[in-house]
Amino acid sequence: MITNRDLDVIGLRDLAVAAPPAPDPRVVVTPAAVTEYELVSEPLAHAEGWSLLCRRGGRVAWSIPLAPRGAAPRVRPAVAQAVAVRVLSEQGVFVSGWNHVDDTDGEALRFAARLPHGASVLA
Repeated sequence: MITNRDLDVIGLRDLAVAAPPAPDPRVVVTPAAVTEYELVSEPLAHAEGWSLLCRRGGRVAWSIPLAPRGAAPRVRPAVAQAVAVRVLSEQGVFVSGWNHVDDTDGEALRFAARLPHGASVLA
């Protein structure tokens, strides 16, 4: 614990906060890759049903089939979303909702996770 006597010895001028250094214009800082989570129901021909995808910078970083976690291939989207929220929360990712994504080929159901504003992704 710092006492008043310690502050007298140190001196208030020594406690002044130094200004942060100016950024070096020669150093290029790339933005962190955007991480997105997508819930996908593939057509039953693939027999996996619902899967949870993690995309970083547009590329698939990992994929988890949700059937073993409780989202069978024929369950409603709301059930698959609840299972995906549980799986993501186990990873330290908190989801505030899901947005329906229009699929270009029209066969799969796709939902993108909405992360709370200012939430950090730990996965």
